[in-house]
Amino acid sequence: MTIEPTPDKAGGPRVVLLLLDGASLEYVWPRAAEGRLPNFGRLLDSGASIDLATIRPTQPDPVWAAVATGMYPMKNGVRSTASYFASGDTRGIDLLPDHCFSHALVQLGVVRAEPNTSAAWRARPIWTLLGDYGITTGVVRWPLTYPSQPVRGFLVTDRFHQLLGSMFELDGRAAYPPELQPVARDAFVGSDSASAEVLPAGIPIVTPPAPDVGAARWDQFYSRAMRDLNVERPVQFSALRYEGLDTVGHQFLRYAQPRSLGAVSEEDRQRLGPTLDRYYGYIDGEIGAALDRLGAGDLLLVVSGFGMQPIDPVKHAISRLLRQPDLSGTHDRAPDGFMLAFGASVAPGRHQRGSIVDVTPTILYFLGLPIGRDMDGYARADLFRFSPERPITFIPSHER
Repeated sequence: MTIEPTPDKAGGPRVVLLLLDGASLEYVWPRAAEGRLPNFGRLLDSGASIDLATIRPTQPDPVWAAVATGMYPMKNGVRSTASYFASGDTRGIDLLPDHCFSHALVQLGVVRAEPNTSAAWRARPIWTLLGDYGITTGVVRWPLTYPSQPVRGFLVTDRFHQLLGSMFELDGRAAYPPELQPVARDAFVGSDSASAEVLPAGIPIVTPPAPDVGAARWDQFYSRAMRDLNVERPVQFSALRYEGLDTVGHQFLRYAQPRSLGAVSEEDRQRLGPTLDRYYGYIDGEIGAALDRLGAGDLLLVVSGFGMQPIDPVKHAISRLLRQPDLSGTHDRAPDGFMLAFGASVAPGRHQRGSIVDVTPTILYFLGLPIGRDMDGYARADLFRFSPERPITFIPSHER
């Protein structure tokens, strides 16, 4: 498949989208007020903020698919992070029931989970919609982008770091277009060296390490890849996902909020409590870098697809019985995410609660493009100063 030679739309405003797993405004507000997160504070003081209702199951794949399409799982086809198969059965199901410990069957090997791929989409994500209008896009680490598909710009899949140094690295599926893959690879130089044993912002890896702690340290390499690719091939819409807050929050929330789950020794609180704060500080620095690169008419959106809250004591006890990692933070009960908007056209203030499916219609509206009537989300025109001069327009569908 190749992209048709539609002329690029030049001269328009840029949209910079930063995606955060597991970030909570309840955690950000007090620390921004104390001046510990100055760039978050700048967005909250001079930009627009809204809480975003998320979906269940609150897993990255279905959440970010809903964000990308403006549609709930019933329409976009992504119901969970995997397809599930009982032992000896080839008939898969898309979703395991909740509140009956069915996911423990996966841990015990009774049920086999096969992670979803880009073939799971049943609706078109925003980067393909924008390509129809000649808008160039750069997408880095969005879930369900592997194997990569052609885009008008560049795409680095969420499995790129897993394929480095493997026989699959050069098969053309880890990133698109193939000629830019060396640029992305160079951004990961040193990722397997001793220097990679320290998380961004100087966060030390403790022993035993947090589960999938590599997800946190990869944030800095994917961020570098986005920066270098944008230099090589500037785009009008860019989206970069940070996974580390979720990883660090799962492990260290109890030390940052010691009253949330059982007793925490004073020694552990002082030693490990600042870990989550430091990671929020790293993300705050990334937001500051994005602000520095923002042009006069550009729009910066910082979106959390779901928040983080203390784990239920019963589930915590069951996890220990199953000898799973001793986690203290969870998003199973679907705490709200949020969207922060910043730019000259943004109407500052805290706005009425929305949904994660509002993100794509809002971006389309900002760029002066029509919203599909088959989308579940709404264009949040109230976030901008140019309403009603720019009316919301519609087409029946963006689906081909």
